[in-house]
Amino acid sequence: MTEGAPETEIKLPFPSAAEAIERLRELGANFLHERAFEDNVAYDLPSGDLRAAGRLLRLRRYGGRAWLTYKAPAGGGGRHKVRTEHETEIGDPDALERLLGDLGYRPAYRYQKHRTVLALPGVEASVDETPLGCFVELEGDPEAIDALALRLGFSADQYIVATYRELHEAACASRGVAAGNLLLDLPSGR
Repeated sequence: MTEGAPETEIKLPFPSAAEAIERLRELGANFLHERAFEDNVAYDLPSGDLRAAGRLLRLRRYGGRAWLTYKAPAGGGGRHKVRTEHETEIGDPDALERLLGDLGYRPAYRYQKHRTVLALPGVEASVDETPLGCFVELEGDPEAIDALALRLGFSADQYIVATYRELHEAACASRGVAAGNLLLDLPSGR
């Protein structure tokens, strides 16, 4: 379990996962986790107190495993998104869902993606294929993030620090539609 470790990250837009992976591999990245489906459910109280305070309680299922994550603003992010993070692996995510419901938490937002994870010194690079497009999420040491982003051809003014939910809501608002959940178009049975 992480113990309130600060999480520092940015997102970078890419035309495709193939191009993102190719560029990262050219720079010496090694695979940590091959492409896998990821399903995330953010929980909140009916009042929306967690989101209103900038906090997140999330159950993530990825690659046959599950994690419960709590994030809160950490301040001092500047051009990076910096949050305090507590995370633990969950052996029985279905039981955890029932427990969260019994405690009064309800699913507030669901988002899905395919994720491939690579690593370079000081940075973990997640290639996320979402319904909004492809993004590379760089997490790690701020200086290493900046150096890798520059090597990938991005300047600090191109960094995205919004969450996928915020990006989704902005995209829907620009079209005048309600956001709902951010779900992949998957074959039935998934």
